[in-house]
Amino acid sequence: MRSTKKILSVAALFSILPFTSLAQDIPETQLSVIGSPVNSPNWTNVLQPFWAGAIPDGSDGQIVVDLISASDLGVKGPELMRLTALGVADIVAGSTTLISGELSENDAIDIAGLVQDIDTLRAVVDAYRPVLEERYRDELGVIPLGFWPTGAQVLWCATPVEDLDDLADKKVRVFSTTTSALVAALGANPVTMAFNEVVPAMQRGVIDCAFTGSNSGNSAKWTDVATHLVDLRVSWGVNFIVANAQTWERLEPAVQTYLQDEIRRKLEPSGWDMARVATQQGIWCSVGDNRCEPEATSPRNLTKADLTLVELSDQDSERLRRAVTENVVSKFTRACGVDCVNRWNATVGEVLDIQLAAEE
Repeated sequence: MRSTKKILSVAALFSILPFTSLAQDIPETQLSVIGSPVNSPNWTNVLQPFWAGAIPDGSDGQIVVDLISASDLGVKGPELMRLTALGVADIVAGSTTLISGELSENDAIDIAGLVQDIDTLRAVVDAYRPVLEERYRDELGVIPLGFWPTGAQVLWCATPVEDLDDLADKKVRVFSTTTSALVAALGANPVTMAFNEVVPAMQRGVIDCAFTGSNSGNSAKWTDVATHLVDLRVSWGVNFIVANAQTWERLEPAVQTYLQDEIRRKLEPSGWDMARVATQQGIWCSVGDNRCEPEATSPRNLTKADLTLVELSDQDSERLRRAVTENVVSKFTRACGVDCVNRWNATVGEVLDIQLAAEE
């Protein structure tokens, strides 16, 4: 894997890459943009250098961006999409996971446990992207501009685990209905719990294990209470970036082209790179691997710990695939409907070699 220091110098990279639209062709434009929580790797290494650096610099100052984080505004989840549709902000970035209730197709690219590596996820997102773009326009009234993941959600345990069989009867913190269905299918007991309650709950034995990102779990000091890290990837936290439809239509074509090109060439690639780094470094640092670089996901520096890494065997992987296809996808197909499932089969299903049965 290439050095993470290259990822962290993304602002410098943005400044030297050529841009498609010449600055003199871009009229003066002011945009309001809402991004992910401040001080997150996604904010610091992806969104902020792009909107505060690459876009104004590449347009020779013609595009001025008023950038603020969702945490500074005190909004999250469905509120973000609604703010965009209402025109409170011109452009908004957020998580598809947090707005799955607004549009069932959001779950199509991140069904719990279905995708275990980021390259396959990229193929899944690319295949389903035209469907999401159409649905975002038609159902949510926004213009989709890009998609990229945050990083893999993995399993942290405070009790010994050697394989998936050892999860039987364990109490596992979950964060979504499909994750809950997967945990139950593996013989464990799903428990809904807030993120900040996990560490004391593990300490008291209220829960045995919990899912969260390999990076976020490490930075939140789950390494102080967990003993085993199971590389079972249940979600990737795919992000979206969308524009208010009316704002977008009012923009000059040169501005539209410039923003679309720069998002595709710079913002999305840096997001995918950051997700890869966050996933791998979170694991490496948590288990004491020599490849650990604690500052790789700055500003949330990682802690080098000595958890036991549990990797899925071929038998575990096959069991996981059966659990997902037999127990988890029904949650998705029921919510999505016949037409949605048919679109999934023709896109994601072809990538994964899986065909789902739609529920009437």
